[in-house]
Amino acid sequence: MTTYYDIHCHIFNKDVIIRKLVNVVQSLLAIKDLVDKGVTSAELRFKIDGINRTLEEVTQPSSEDVFEALDKVYQGNVVTTPLMFDLTYADDNDDDENQNKRYRKRIKRIFWLLSVALPFIKMRVNRKLQSEELAEAFDKIRDHVKQFEDSFDRKSDEEVEIFDNANYAQQIADLEYLAGKYETIKPFFSVDPRREYKGNVNLVDKLKEKIVAEDGRFAGVKLYAPAGFSPTDPVLMGTRNSTGIYALCQEHNIPITVHNSNSGFACLSSVLKVRGDVLINGNTIKPKKPLVFDYRFFSRKVHKAIAERAKKLNHPKLWELVMKKYPDLTINFAHFGGSGQIMDYINYNFPEEQKRVDEEEFEDAIMSLSNKDKEIIRAAYTLKRKKRILREDLTIAERAKVWNALYRTGFIDNWAKAIFDIIKNPKYPNAYTDLSCFSEGTVIESPTTQEMVFSIRETLSTFKTSFYDKLSGYEKSKILYGSDYYLTQFFGPSMEQYFNDFKAAFGDDFDTIASVNPKRFLSINP
Repeated sequence: MTTYYDIHCHIFNKDVIIRKLVNVVQSLLAIKDLVDKGVTSAELRFKIDGINRTLEEVTQPSSEDVFEALDKVYQGNVVTTPLMFDLTYADDNDDDENQNKRYRKRIKRIFWLLSVALPFIKMRVNRKLQSEELAEAFDKIRDHVKQFEDSFDRKSDEEVEIFDNANYAQQIADLEYLAGKYETIKPFFSVDPRREYKGNVNLVDKLKEKIVAEDGRFAGVKLYAPAGFSPTDPVLMGTRNSTGIYALCQEHNIPITVHNSNSGFACLSSVLKVRGDVLINGNTIKPKKPLVFDYRFFSRKVHKAIAERAKKLNHPKLWELVMKKYPDLTINFAHFGGSGQIMDYINYNFPEEQKRVDEEEFEDAIMSLSNKDKEIIRAAYTLKRKKRILREDLTIAERAKVWNALYRTGFIDNWAKAIFDIIKNPKYPNAYTDLSCFSEGTVIESPTTQEMVFSIRETLSTFKTSFYDKLSGYEKSKILYGSDYYLTQFFGPSMEQYFNDFKAAFGDDFDTIASVNPKRFLSINP
């Protein structure tokens, strides 16, 4: 039997998921949008049940319980690489020493937002659909949130503080225990370079202890730059006087997984001191003063806040700087930019703001392009009242040419395209990407159970036939399977549905992305 690998998953318990309550808020807001647009009672019930199902799995008292929930789907046949998540300094404005002391107040605000949002959305649903079952499902969410709030308020010597450094230590202990007990668990150790500046810890020595040493339980490194640091931080890149994390990983062929999409989680800070490069107005620079973000995290514009922090701290252009210095680094650019970005790339979807552009701005943007690119772009637009308007009759071949030309101007900023340009480059033989948290899909009726399910199979099949099947063998060798369990489940498919959809969409090629390629990434001999 083929051994598969889930190269991107999480098995946090309730003490860690509290930081991801923002996903619950985002999911509820998505439900509100569905109600406003018009949706059937069955579809809505599925969405609400999905939130409850996920919350039930992660309110387990131990990480082992959460792993067992995942293994019910994998049945011991899939090796998992659970990723740590170090958020000790996620609310560390301008290098102060508060270590998230504002965090308690802000999480309290999330609880308050949920207490306000739930009755409001429940009322909206009842008014439109008049369903007692849906009302009861909302009450279930309320009960789960109350469990989180009670856990958050409970403080004792026996309880892990879920908002400080103790949680980081607990994750290490949990994953080392699980890796020792289960051969199918190969965890990745989370690194935040700020820990070295503030904690008097030599992170290179720490990784030697946790990964390189004979008794080390960890198999790789996890980096989450949007939490508040640059991919080119000196602790990572190294200096004249010290070896960096990347040099150690390259020397010992230690795999690194880095979050690389324009969504997910991000630092809570509004002001941030950054050591290393950031992306400002499309250019990589080393800031001389702390970054001041335009959007506050705890606000109605949380989506824009996350996207802003991701772009400035974690854009593929920043990671290109890392690859140029360490071309042999074994690195996985997780999420392939995000499933929305992937589908925009392969379908050559144009952002709304590029369908109607001010003529002067349009001409300025294409000024530096080749004459051929200028000709391609101008031919795709008509001029009307000093506005360039994208033609609606473009063929797919024409769309591809125009889309790629606009990408070169910077008018289109697509993470999937940027990541693909890195991993297909033969200069970087050990660069990969994974398809974790692939959540573009639809709610359908199961042909076997007649129940409503969220399926990504059709969208994945489009990805495979329109993109994957056209790749060279070398390019196919850079794609990895990942689930992002359990965070994916906030957005749609159950874990069982997710796994089955991948196997069905990829067919025999699932062995390539879920077995052959991950073994190479993890340096496991066939």
